[in-house]
Amino acid sequence: MNHIFKFKENKTFFGLNVYTQGVKLSDIEKLPFAKFFKDSHVGSTMAFIDGETYVYLYDWERFCKSFIQYGRHRYQG
Repeated sequence: MNHIFKFKENKTFFGLNVYTQGVKLSDIEKLPFAKFFKDSHVGSTMAFIDGETYVYLYDWERFCKSFIQYGRHRYQG
């Protein structure tokens, strides 16, 4: 199966590092559309480990695919 999106090892959308726990919220907050992501992530589970908040990789990548393809998030009509 061909993948549309290809990443370097241990990287995901927008060049963010992937950790065992997911993607660091602090890394996402450095992106210019961080507020847009946070608006879409309301009510979703995140991991808080050793003082760091992580967004699960599945959630981050699902958001990114929708953002790139449609310019919207799940709560927008």
